[in-house]
Amino acid sequence: MQRPAVLDAFTYPRFRRVWVAGLVSQLGDWMQIIGRAFLAFQLTGKAESVGIVYFATYAPQLIFSLYGGVLADRFDRRRMLILTQVAQAVGSVVLGFLAASGNASVANIAVLSFFLGIGFMLSIPAMQALQPTVVPRSGLSSAISLGTAANSVTRVFGPLLAALLISSAGVEWVFWVNAVSFLAVIAVWATTPIPRQEPMEEERNLDAMRAALRFVRQTPAVSVPIVATGFLMAVGIVYQPLAVVYATDVLADGVRSVGRDYFGWLQAGVGAGAAVGILALAGVGRRRPAATFVATAIAFSVALALLGRVSTFAPALAIIVAVGGFHFANMALALTLVQHEVADAMRGRVMAIHMTALIGFIPFTALVGGLIVDRVGIRTTFTGAGLVCLGFSLLLLRFGRYIRLREEPADEREIVETAVAVGTLIEE
Repeated sequence: MQRPAVLDAFTYPRFRRVWVAGLVSQLGDWMQIIGRAFLAFQLTGKAESVGIVYFATYAPQLIFSLYGGVLADRFDRRRMLILTQVAQAVGSVVLGFLAASGNASVANIAVLSFFLGIGFMLSIPAMQALQPTVVPRSGLSSAISLGTAANSVTRVFGPLLAALLISSAGVEWVFWVNAVSFLAVIAVWATTPIPRQEPMEEERNLDAMRAALRFVRQTPAVSVPIVATGFLMAVGIVYQPLAVVYATDVLADGVRSVGRDYFGWLQAGVGAGAAVGILALAGVGRRRPAATFVATAIAFSVALALLGRVSTFAPALAIIVAVGGFHFANMALALTLVQHEVADAMRGRVMAIHMTALIGFIPFTALVGGLIVDRVGIRTTFTGAGLVCLGFSLLLLRFGRYIRLREEPADEREIVETAVAVGTLIEE
């Protein structure tokens, strides 16, 4: 029986090691995401509190992301990645002690989350530029799909494990387990041989940033996917940070213990849908990238608008599976399109730009979304966001000619130091 093309990257041993380590780390990440949102909402019972914590976590993405890409292109990427993993592990330990001691507040959670966000921001360009030093170009699409699918799988189990751990041992254990999970990434990258890093041509950091921005602006095959996924994230990702509010206030009628469990199941639903969507649409995305990209954007927008119209658990779970499936499939395809267009010497900077588009505006989405929810309600907020995304997605029909997948060179032995766009890009 012939192996599906989407699994081709698993034939490379180094990729398998990196993928497994990422799976372990992302499982811990998702547990911490659930625990942090639950803790913030538990402290005040207001959506605004969740928004403040998310704002603090992802503000560094908008402020420093491009500079992080410059650092990843200029300095030793492996050393940079390991140091940032250690820093994030320490931060998670401290967050756990705050929760365990009863000293946690929205203010100190937000401050600590800001510094954790800096570590996360610096780690992603380095990780993206490092990871598939382990796959040839012929396995790139498979590696990207599998990397994003790993996050989708952990979205299923991470929230469920977090809910179980919070109920049985306390929210602080969620943070401590996440701290331990960073050791997997540290161990693998400390022992994985990688080729020599190409030097960055530009001597000054500002010149390097300008060169990357100019490349993106002058290359529609890169700028269209980046702008499109950035808009859908900036408006549509409201379902992620505010899901705990929807689960508690709408589906559980304000009962927090029930809302906590529903919240875990909704996140698991997103992950299950994402895993199916990414793997199911990977093949058609390679054959017909433009049609697939626009269709998934439209389908995601419609599903998000419908989510705001339901108030019972079963249909909400079914719809959020569709939300996750179409949204993640759209982002995975966009990441594939961009990765195939970028040279290695500029890869860290261009992927930092893509990172800014993907999650740089989440702070404002969470903060503004929380304020809107406290005034008009979570259901109206979800429906409104879905309709805005739908209008934008229909405009993409005019730009389909720019959405393409560059043909692979004849020499499949060529090693391409490009990024597997793992789920940490879109995990929040």
